[in-house]
Amino acid sequence: MEDRRETALIRLPCLEERLRLPHVYAKCEMGNPTGTHKDRIAGGLVLAAIRDGAAGVTAGSCGNLGVALSRASRARGLSCTVFVPIRYHHTRSEEMTGLGAVVIARGDNYEAAVRASRSFARKRRLFDANPVGRGGRIAILAYGAIVDELMAQCPVPLGSIWLPVGNGTCAAGVHARLRHHGVEVRIGVVGSAGNTALTASLASGRLVELDAARLLETEVNEPLVNWSSFHAREAMDAVLGTGGHFCDATDEQLVLASDGMLRHAGLRVSPAGAAGLVGLRAFASQLDRASAHVVVLTG
Repeated sequence: MEDRRETALIRLPCLEERLRLPHVYAKCEMGNPTGTHKDRIAGGLVLAAIRDGAAGVTAGSCGNLGVALSRASRARGLSCTVFVPIRYHHTRSEEMTGLGAVVIARGDNYEAAVRASRSFARKRRLFDANPVGRGGRIAILAYGAIVDELMAQCPVPLGSIWLPVGNGTCAAGVHARLRHHGVEVRIGVVGSAGNTALTASLASGRLVELDAARLLETEVNEPLVNWSSFHAREAMDAVLGTGGHFCDATDEQLVLASDGMLRHAGLRVSPAGAAGLVGLRAFASQLDRASAHVVVLTG
């Protein structure tokens, strides 16, 4: 397996002029082997499984983590079983099976797929690669590498980092590494309007869970949708503790952000993966013009 390399940091003059911010950049996680930031955590999860002597790994996934785990598992000779929600549209199941994974459709939503995977892990003595417990700690540590790369790549001191959010794991990892380096950088997060527990928690000022029956999953917003964000507390600390920002995006806003990146910057980004752009635009007038503002884009 080819080791994943640092992803590119690209300047976005198309946004600098429009937002009146002279230093706007995109961190292009689409450049990872399977096209998303999930490759950052898959390798560490598989190595942990090997250290435990497990024969394989399992996780619930809307698609991206499942593909990354399938690839990493195949490279190390482990089995991989991925549980995907029955109702979801873009689970990337064919890619997973093509990489040798077993894909099981289970549950109406992401959380149900995770529960099924965790139960399967206990029964089969497989490594639980879900973003909870030990798997979550591994993921948080791995996502911190985004900060290491940005500090080496960015020619201007960082002012803010903008992320799409579901569970909040990536935001938690970015915040932890910023604290490790002792640098003050605002963290901005963007969820799906009415469908992301983390942004609902930030709006309420306390941890909340959404009514799973009222969530509206679409082909556009699926990676951002959950009724209970696994790392909501840590991600809330990331936003509030850095003086950051949060908002939700409609499907129309997500599609426009994705289309804009292709049209003006030549970058192919999924609508959900372009969510951070919506936040940057919404809060641009409140940001420091002398600092760099980075949108993390993913597939």
